[in-house]
Amino acid sequence: MKPVIAGAVEGWKVIDALKAADAAVAIDPLQNLPGSFDQLGATLDNAARLHAAGITLVITQSGDASHNARKNRQSAGNAVAHGLPWEAALAALTANPARVFGVNDRGRIAVGLRADLVLWNADPLEVSSYAERVFIEGREQSTRSRQTELRDRYRLD
Repeated sequence: MKPVIAGAVEGWKVIDALKAADAAVAIDPLQNLPGSFDQLGATLDNAARLHAAGITLVITQSGDASHNARKNRQSAGNAVAHGLPWEAALAALTANPARVFGVNDRGRIAVGLRADLVLWNADPLEVSSYAERVFIEGREQSTRSRQTELRDRYRLD
């Protein structure tokens, strides 16, 4: 059984132990302020340090904030701004979670894998970018939502 550590706000301090356990880390790169005296070593470059040491990262939101999963791209972008390579940040949103949780037919683009794909208008780690097209199991999905309906309804142009 391979452990997955959730949080690891001060993960950079225990890199050797994480490597020895062959542990992956589910991390919120924006957790940089100490929430208690147990987290005084919180830092924005935690994700970059862990990646540089060879630790597998999964970008997530901290605590029970699943309603903020939409912010994972922003968190990954901030990790890039603080030293995490862009490719590693993208993998922490796609291939790494699939591999860590045993979903071997998703998370990468390759022959024989499920054809789930999102095409972005720009860098997916930029807050201002948006999904232009979405394919799930090879079938294009509608990108219409309440937000796009309201945008179109009240557009002035």
